[in-house]
Amino acid sequence: MTQDEMIEWFKSAPKGSRHQRMLWTADKIARLTAVTEGGAYQMLLVALIEAERLPRGSIPGFSMTADE
Repeated sequence: MTQDEMIEWFKSAPKGSRHQRMLWTADKIARLTAVTEGGAYQMLLVALIEAERLPRGSIPGFSMTADE
């Protein structure tokens, strides 16, 4: 699963806090791949941080600052 795919899953997660959306996404990634939910969460976090650093713009619902 690519980082772009993980980010798209995050964007499509049901509304909730950033943490709730990350947990939902990690669960989906873990079900589709052979990684644990914790491993999927870490991969998702890295993907979101890297994507947030790119000049393309921010990811809706994800910010490295406190929850909104």
